[in-house]
Amino acid sequence: MKLNKLSCILMFSGKMLFQAAEKKEITFKTEINSEEVSSPFQQMPANIKSFLAKYYPKATVAKYESKTTVAGKKYEVKLNNGAEIDFDKNGNWEEISDKQGVPSALIPATINAYLSKNYKGVKVESIDKESNKIKVDLINDIDLEFDKNGKFLRIDK
Repeated sequence: MKLNKLSCILMFSGKMLFQAAEKKEITFKTEINSEEVSSPFQQMPANIKSFLAKYYPKATVAKYESKTTVAGKKYEVKLNNGAEIDFDKNGNWEEISDKQGVPSALIPATINAYLSKNYKGVKVESIDKESNKIKVDLINDIDLEFDKNGKFLRIDK
C-alpha cells in the first residue's frame, strides 16, 4: 500500500515538473531570406543579439531556444560554426562551448592570465559559470576549475 502511494506521488510530481517547463524552439535554415528570420529572430533579447554581433560577427544563428523553467527563463543559441551559448534570464552568458576556441575577450582576466602563463597557446573549448566556480575545458582535454573570482582551484579529472 505504501509503495502504491509513493509511486503515485512520484508520478504526480514528475508530471507537474514537466508541465511547469515550457519550451519554445526556433530553428533557422542556413539559406533563408530575411523575411523568414525577422519574426523569430526579433524575439531574441537585444543584449543577446548584440553579444553575438560583437563576439561572433561572422557566425549566423542556426538554432535559438527560449525555455521557461521553474528556475526562470533561459536562452540557448547554436551558431552555424558549431558554437553553443547558454544565457540566463538577463541575457548574460552562463556557458559557452566552441571547438574553435572561446574568444579570449569572454574569459575573465584572471583566468586568461593563468592560462597565458600555464597553457600558452592552448585554446579554451568551453567555459561554464556556476554559482560558486568557473569550469574551463581546454582543447587538449585538460579541465580546470577556478573560484568565482578566477582564482585557480584545481585540475578536474
